[in-house]
Amino acid sequence: MRKLIYIITILIIVSCSGKEEVPKGVIAPEKMAEILSDIYLAEHKVNNVRIKQDSAQIVMRHYELKIFEDHNTTDSIYKESFKYYLDNPIKLESIYDIVIDSISLKEQVKNAQGLRQVPDLK
Repeated sequence: MRKLIYIITILIIVSCSGKEEVPKGVIAPEKMAEILSDIYLAEHKVNNVRIKQDSAQIVMRHYELKIFEDHNTTDSIYKESFKYYLDNPIKLESIYDIVIDSISLKEQVKNAQGLRQVPDLK
């Protein structure tokens, strides 16, 4: 009986300690982070253009469709994947960490390029 309890305990530990994988059809975390970064940058562009809200929504929708096309995915796959990550907050948090790092890096590169374009005043 004692051996049976040990075997069951070991099986439970092994089965619970395995890395939980993303289900088939859900966008991988790294790719999801890329898509979200692109969407947030597109939203930033649209918000900085002075157009009416309904026009901004139309422009944003075109950006989204282009982003999905660039990442070889669809709106429905993106929505299902986002729903999955919302149900798994630890995974979503790690995705947003990547998004924040990515956007920060892009901003730093943009600022560094802007500094190089300043003419020399010698």
